Amino acid sequence: MWVRHVRHAGKAVRRAGALTLAAATVAAGVLTATAAPAAAEVVEPFAKRYDESLYGDFKTIGNTVLDCPTSPADVAAACKETQQAKGTKNNNNFIERRIDTAGLTGTFDSSTGQVTVPPGATVDYARLFWGGNAGTHRFGNTVRDICDLNREGNEPVDPAPGDPLTTAPVIRVDGGAENTVSVQNAVRTPNATQGPHYYTAEADVTDAFQGATTGSPVEVAVGNVWAPTGQGCVGGWSLTVVYKYDGPNEQYAPDRRNVYLWGGHVIQRSTRARAAAGASTTVPVDGFYRTEGDIHASVTAYEGDWNTKGDQFLVDGRPVAESHTGRSDNFFISEDDGSVNPKYRNNLSIDAKAFEVPDRAIPVGATSAKLTFTSTGDVYVPSQLALSVPVPDLEVTKTASPTRVDPGDKLTYTIKAKNISKLPYPGARFSDDLSGNLDDATYNHDAKASIGSVSYKKPRISYVGDIGPGQTATVTYSVTVHDPVSGDGKLLNNVDVQTPRSNCDKGSTDPNCASEPVIAYPEPPVVVGSSPARRVVPACGSTTNTITVTNASRSPRIGATASWPVRPGTAPVASAGKVTKRGGTYVWQGNVPAKGKVTITQKVKVSCTPGQVTVITVTAPGSNCSKSTRGGDDPCTTAILAQRVQGRAAPQEPQRPGAPGGHQDAQLAKTGGDSSAMLYGGVAAALCGLGVLALAAVKGRRG
Repeated sequence: MWVRHVRHAGKAVRRAGALTLAAATVAAGVLTATAAPAAAEVVEPFAKRYDESLYGDFKTIGNTVLDCPTSPADVAAACKETQQAKGTKNNNNFIERRIDTAGLTGTFDSSTGQVTVPPGATVDYARLFWGGNAGTHRFGNTVRDICDLNREGNEPVDPAPGDPLTTAPVIRVDGGAENTVSVQNAVRTPNATQGPHYYTAEADVTDAFQGATTGSPVEVAVGNVWAPTGQGCVGGWSLTVVYKYDGPNEQYAPDRRNVYLWGGHVIQRSTRARAAAGASTTVPVDGFYRTEGDIHASVTAYEGDWNTKGDQFLVDGRPVAESHTGRSDNFFISEDDGSVNPKYRNNLSIDAKAFEVPDRAIPVGATSAKLTFTSTGDVYVPSQLALSVPVPDLEVTKTASPTRVDPGDKLTYTIKAKNISKLPYPGARFSDDLSGNLDDATYNHDAKASIGSVSYKKPRISYVGDIGPGQTATVTYSVTVHDPVSGDGKLLNNVDVQTPRSNCDKGSTDPNCASEPVIAYPEPPVVVGSSPARRVVPACGSTTNTITVTNASRSPRIGATASWPVRPGTAPVASAGKVTKRGGTYVWQGNVPAKGKVTITQKVKVSCTPGQVTVITVTAPGSNCSKSTRGGDDPCTTAILAQRVQGRAAPQEPQRPGAPGGHQDAQLAKTGGDSSAMLYGGVAAALCGLGVLALAAVKGRRG
């Protein structure tokens, strides 16, 4: 607690987008605040840090980093007595000093705790919270470097090294490496606030638990928690660890749970009446359906005094009993769970503890609750809150029959939703979106449910019903696949469960929530052709080669392929499908529509050696080119001749009597033969060796 010399009610700190200064209740996970004068002074509104449904739970531990003075002897003895929860004194009666007990490297303070993760579980999330006095205090217009006031006056505090908002603690888990955490959500009480000033900060430390021991206690050491030495100072840390199993575990996680974790910073002052405006800090929570089983919660708060009553934690307006004392009128008493060194019943700094919530506070069947910090006596600073609620669990599976369907056939889907919890699940709701089906199939308007009711509003089938413990709701419906297939050829759709919680919540990647039967497409043959724009091209020149894949049937050819050797030139471009280069081969893959075709074009560069032939042979399974015959009239093969470019006029042959004059062969220079026919004859012979006859090229224009 801190000593108040004047009556004062602090104004709520405004935070854009988070608080309003009129009484209001906001969405789950965000703080409720009220107008000044407010006993709850909000520095940082409580907001969710974690929200998951899982087979598991959480644990919260913590410890102080301050201890009693060692002298004078009578004061030290009185302080030790107070740490044993005896006497009438509180932390403001003593000069608290930093301690360093964890054996970490180069820390200015530290302490240890321990947490046990059940055997075989994994740590899904771990968050470290720390804070305490910021080392300043405002009284009227004066701000002093003290933690609290007392009757004799105070000496200035001895601040820890660094700054409270930026000094990063060090954590060591299970004897592993020492890691400096990344500071998050660090906030400080504004200097304009009357009374003591505090700070709080947080960090995600999940990675520190990778590979940590399960089934036995694990030591957690935390150091460099910024805390001043001085009269009435407080400082410490808490850790909340969320663990989970992949499915139900009979001993440690028999039921699914909704686990929530919040962080914030509120100075919870006292008022004469708990119902006074602005007297309390309320965190609303919803999104669950409570089933049978224990409800767990935990809190972290600073300045709670064992000997000052009036502070309470409420669940839906009902006070919760402190788990160690059984009292509901003095909930915050500086008690920490899991502390090891030091270990006191009253640590004079921090509450970091878990506890059971009474059944009547959140009764079976409840879907929301309000968690409230309040006080009519003690002043304290809450910074962490966790809640674990047992919830029913729908185990959903979806199947299709048959798994391979022909165009024109009927396809039946079956969805089974089993309540694997101990409580009836009223108003269970899930839906199946058929958007992915209706381009390839027609819904037959035949949906039915074994229990509950089912409806259809294009494109969604919806179910609602009450499912008893161990009971299964079965929904069936069918579609007829189009013939011919008219869409993308995929029959994929997913079940979404709208009521919490299930393996098929929106966005789930569980394969049981979807079914994708395969359409057994007929494979109509396709006709492949390959031809160049010009069969004779000047040496080093280029021409466009076109490959066509034609489907004359009424059914699309799905997954057709064609391949041909890589030749110099540009990359092939397909009108549909995709061309990839695989080593020395181009491969096209794609669909050919019914009574349609795909064209693939490429600019091909021929050889710079006159007389050389560029050959492109296309192979396509399920076509006329499944195995090329390599004949001269083979439609699967392109042959392009590199023609000599005339650089000088060829010498004329002597004119024989009766022979016509002129330059009929003058376009080609002689190269050892006495006619151009000999040149092309040689080319033809070469092409025949390749299985391609190019004599037709002789008929081309001689240039």
